[in-house]
Amino acid sequence: MKKFPAWILLLPVFLFFAAGCGGPNTAMVGLKVELSGVTRAGDGRAHVSWRIVNPNIVPYLVARTSHKVYLDGVLVGTVDDRDALAVPAQSKPQRTAPLNSAGAAGDAAIAKAVATGSASYRLESTVTIRLFGENTDKSDLTASGTVPVTAG
Repeated sequence: MKKFPAWILLLPVFLFFAAGCGGPNTAMVGLKVELSGVTRAGDGRAHVSWRIVNPNIVPYLVARTSHKVYLDGVLVGTVDDRDALAVPAQSKPQRTAPLNSAGAAGDAAIAKAVATGSASYRLESTVTIRLFGENTDKSDLTASGTVPVTAG
C-alpha cells in the first residue's frame, strides 16, 4: 500500500494563508479619490478640490497624496499634498490644494473649461496611508467623471 504524501494535506492550509496575505493595496480596499472642483483665480493660478471616499467601517490616516489632473484629456497639472488627513469611517473628507501647472496647454485647457463651466476629468492618484508608527501602505488610484470648473 502506498503512503499518502503529507504535503497534500498542508497545501490547502498554505494556499489559504497565501491568499490572505495579499500583495499591495490590501489595506485600502474600497477607498476612492474624486475630484470635486477646479477654481482658477484672477492671477491665473488654479486650485483643485478633491476628496477621499471611505465606504469602510475602518478609519484611515492619509500621510500623503499626489495627483495628476487631466481635464478633457489634457494634463493640466499636479498636486502634492504632504499634510496628514484623517478619514473617518464611512465619510468623504474634502481638501483644496494648489495645482502646479503643467504648462501652456494645461492653462489653455483650464481656460476652456472655465468658459464651459465643467470638464471631464481623469485623476491619477498615489495615496499613502499610515498603518502604525512609521509603517505605511501606498496605493495608486484612478478616477474619472465630470467636474465643475469656475473662475474665482
